[in-house]
Amino acid sequence: MSMKKMIVGISLLLLTACGTTRYVYKQSSVVSNPYHAPRIASATKQAYVNAVNQMRSHGRTCGNRGYFPPAPPLRWNENLYRAAYEHSADMMVNDMFTHQGSNRVGDWTAKVQHLGRPSYFTDRIENNGYKQWKRLAQNIAAGMPTVSQTMQQWENSADHCVNIMNPLFAEFGMAHVQKKGTHYRHYWTQNFALHQ
Repeated sequence: MSMKKMIVGISLLLLTACGTTRYVYKQSSVVSNPYHAPRIASATKQAYVNAVNQMRSHGRTCGNRGYFPPAPPLRWNENLYRAAYEHSADMMVNDMFTHQGSNRVGDWTAKVQHLGRPSYFTDRIENNGYKQWKRLAQNIAAGMPTVSQTMQQWENSADHCVNIMNPLFAEFGMAHVQKKGTHYRHYWTQNFALHQ
C-alpha cells in the first residue's frame, strides 16, 4: 500500500466532527416548513435504531469524558430524521463537513426561515417540527459507507460517544446520503432530543 493511500485511509477512519449539545429549554416560535426528506425504508430505520440502542445497552468509557453506564433505548422520531436528512444532503450538495448549514443551495432551513446566515442544528430541528425541546445534540460523520463503521467512528470520539450514551435523551433521528465525486462521498447526521 502506498503512503498516500495509507494516509487517506487513516484520515477517513478519523473523520468526525465535534458532537454539539444544547441543554437550554427553548419555547419555539418558529413556523415550521419541513424539508421534504424521502421516506426512510423500514429496514434502514430499524438498522439505525438497533445500532444506537445496541451501543446504549452496554456501559462504556467515552474517551476523556469518563464512564457511562447503560442507557435506556431511544425512540425514533421522524422530525429529527427530516432535520438529519436535510443536513446530510446539504453537506453532500456543497461538499462540506460542518455542523452549520451552508447558507447556499441545500440549506433549506436558512432559506425558508429567511435566517440571513447558515442554519444551526437547533434551527433545522425546530423548522422540521420538533419544538419545545429541553435538550438537543447532533453528531455528524463522513467517509464511511456503513452504519456499523460510522457508529465505530462515533464510539471512538469522546463527544460523539457522550451524545449517544447520554441517558437524558429519549428520541433520535439519523440519516445517510452519498454521492460519487464528492470529497467524502458518505455524509451522516444524528440528532438527539428530549422534549419538554
